[in-house]
Amino acid sequence: MKRKKYTKADFAWTRWMAKDFSRIASEMVRRKKTAYSAILAVPADKRTFVNTVYAIAASDDQAGDEMNRISLLKSVSTDAGLRLAAAKTLEGLQKKYVEIEYNPKIYKALKDYAKNGEKLVGPEKLLFSDMMKEYARMGFGLPKAKLARVKSNIKKLGRLALAFSHNLNNYKDHILVTNAELDGLPESYKANLERVGNRYKVTLAYPDVFPFIAGAHDEEKRRELMEKFARKGGPKNVAILKKMFRLRAESAKLLGYKTHADYQTELRMAKSANNVWRMINDLEKRTKKRQKQDLEMLKADKKRRVGDASAVLQSHDIAYLFKQIRKEKFDIDSDVVKEYFPFEHVKGATLDAYQKLLGVMFKKRTDLKLWHKGVQTFDVYDKSGDYLSTFILDLYPRDGKYGHACASELTYGRQEGEIYRAPLAAMLANFPKPSTKNPSLMSHGEVETFFHEFGHIMHFTLTKARYRAQSGFNVAMDFVEAPSQMLENWVWDAGMLTRLSKHYKTGRPIPKDLIKRIIDARLFGEAWSVRGQLVLASLDMIIHTKGTRNPVKLYADLNKKLMGVNAPKGQRWIAGFGHVAGGYDAGYYGYLWSRVYAEDMFSRFKKEGALNPKTGRDYRQWILEKGSSMEEIDLVRGFLGRKPNNKAFIKSIGA
Repeated sequence: MKRKKYTKADFAWTRWMAKDFSRIASEMVRRKKTAYSAILAVPADKRTFVNTVYAIAASDDQAGDEMNRISLLKSVSTDAGLRLAAAKTLEGLQKKYVEIEYNPKIYKALKDYAKNGEKLVGPEKLLFSDMMKEYARMGFGLPKAKLARVKSNIKKLGRLALAFSHNLNNYKDHILVTNAELDGLPESYKANLERVGNRYKVTLAYPDVFPFIAGAHDEEKRRELMEKFARKGGPKNVAILKKMFRLRAESAKLLGYKTHADYQTELRMAKSANNVWRMINDLEKRTKKRQKQDLEMLKADKKRRVGDASAVLQSHDIAYLFKQIRKEKFDIDSDVVKEYFPFEHVKGATLDAYQKLLGVMFKKRTDLKLWHKGVQTFDVYDKSGDYLSTFILDLYPRDGKYGHACASELTYGRQEGEIYRAPLAAMLANFPKPSTKNPSLMSHGEVETFFHEFGHIMHFTLTKARYRAQSGFNVAMDFVEAPSQMLENWVWDAGMLTRLSKHYKTGRPIPKDLIKRIIDARLFGEAWSVRGQLVLASLDMIIHTKGTRNPVKLYADLNKKLMGVNAPKGQRWIAGFGHVAGGYDAGYYGYLWSRVYAEDMFSRFKKEGALNPKTGRDYRQWILEKGSSMEEIDLVRGFLGRKPNNKAFIKSIGA
């Protein structure tokens, strides 16, 4: 399949201004209406896969790309006015698209096509089947009044999701600390902090928050930062979520589902909310013993360190105590470990590893200036020399930028006549910035994050799926994390850690004995981490099955029940839980669900070699290239050559 390489002209969208959005949006709506008019003009007895099913699917291709680009600019632009305009444009487009797509005549066109009896196989059969299910799930079998209500709810939910995201991205707070209050943190951390008089500003950005909470010896300052972080998003976002939960529950009932979770899981690997609860309850039982042991260990260590038998373990103690105990138990100083992972070397070694594993080549672009000078672009080639795709890396934090790490889709790969539209994606992250004195140094956890998110980039950009709806991230939501989670295992491989490491002063790789201690420590706190994921998965599922009037209290109760520790004082933690606002609603369980398949897939690499090119090619062919052109369970079975199981996952968490 011939693929056209992206030129400088193809990145003109990075220079869009707020004033351009209304024109772009109007053109998108016009094209969508024109496409639907052409589909409806086809006589019932003349309907084919191409003029009906494919035509409906293809009507979203260009518009989808443009919406993705506006969405990315909302997350990365240095212009606050443009970010706001992008958010408003997306809100307006969502409303208009609902009006166009909620057309019963389109659903009738699909049913008329079905009557023609055209025999479909493979990706085409799946595309048609999934499309019919989605239209049925839109409520076209409902009475007009109920259908109108569902339609109205979708519009409201879209508007609320955008408002939630805007509030979260623009939420600002910080603490001020003295030099003494930074004790326990490396100089490289301090170098990246803004000075305010004779003190330092610690923001709620991830590169500030997590190292501070895990490393600062000053308990009072850890508490202050944790409590502020747990209120990120503010009361406005709590109110928004309550509205969203009510609307989702109402729509699910109107559509004939018991709960929103049942609606969401129907087309996922889990298939039902009950199956999700079975997994949650099973993991809760398997990790309970280890969690209790960890809790008693943490309580005792807190009392020992502060010299007070009455000292109470608090949420702001957890990461700090785990770090200190790990340091003592395994002789691992995470700040020393960081010195072996300068960002630029890790990035280069990571890209090199992916190239070797997957049989591809990355070539850096020097002809592009995108939305910030620190952004880099790479073209992807097959080892044969054929151009495949392009990806963008935006890896340092800045004001107004999306505050987490993610892979952002821009152009989905798909067949367009004789040409295959090359995929384009961007990886966003917030790794520590280099300073004039020190390079950017990464924790082992941040190296793991790099592997994970870049795994998403490969999943998206190496696709060969024929249709956009089956390309890249368009797989079952509870499988989409599996390819990237599987690749996290590379940072626990001794040979890979040697490749990834290079001391920022001496240039030496990380010592073998330190590697062994890091690997030996992998299970330390793992059950605790899984329990933390169960808190969030349970929170999400309770909200979307049983419902709750007070999601703030629900989080606190679950945290106490599953972790044995009180949530931060005054927390509104759910106000910053972006997953539940959209995309992962009734879907957060997917991180654990997909990890079962991730660990099972890695078992083959573990047996055959982490960088075995044959295994890598098979992985690329079965998991990365096919998208959802086959059922996800069949993809995993094809790669493994057997039925998947959870043995590797259970072992990986020490349960």
